[in-house]
Amino acid sequence: MGFTMAQLADKVTIIHQERYDLANTIKAKERRITTLNEHLANVETRKQHTAVYKKYKSLTPKKDTATLNSLNPFTKNKAVKDYEAAVQKQTAYYEKHAGEITQYNAASKYLTDHLNGRTEIPEKAWRAERDKLLAERYEDCDVYYKLREDVRMVEVLRRGAENIMREAVPERTPTRTKDMSL
Repeated sequence: MGFTMAQLADKVTIIHQERYDLANTIKAKERRITTLNEHLANVETRKQHTAVYKKYKSLTPKKDTATLNSLNPFTKNKAVKDYEAAVQKQTAYYEKHAGEITQYNAASKYLTDHLNGRTEIPEKAWRAERDKLLAERYEDCDVYYKLREDVRMVEVLRRGAENIMREAVPERTPTRTKDMSL
């Protein structure tokens, strides 16, 4: 089966377009995978530091306004001292675990911003989608590399055909004619 040069050029153009489209598909999947990895990393950070954050929140001092505003000075002083002790305990705990609490808050804020109003974190769905996209991306990359090899082979064929065509066409050399005029 023979190809004309125009058919060969068309085939190269088609392969280049397929490669370009496939590259854009791969890039889109990579962007989504990156986003999902970021979501899942924040879920893991939040899970990891949840216990520390809950303990910190449980140390929040409770204000008993009735005893703080009591007319009895003994009750009032005891309530103030208890409140200040609770504040100091919570502050000491925060200082000891500031990194974890900050990471928990940052992860919670990130997830709240990216959940679009949903209350539950769709962790399983995100993992499933990421795994599916990774598998598709690997398949697409294999196809992309095959297309790249096809382009290289077709270009070699095209150049070889052009060289053969150039050699087949005899070069015209100007011939000298001797003018016999006297």
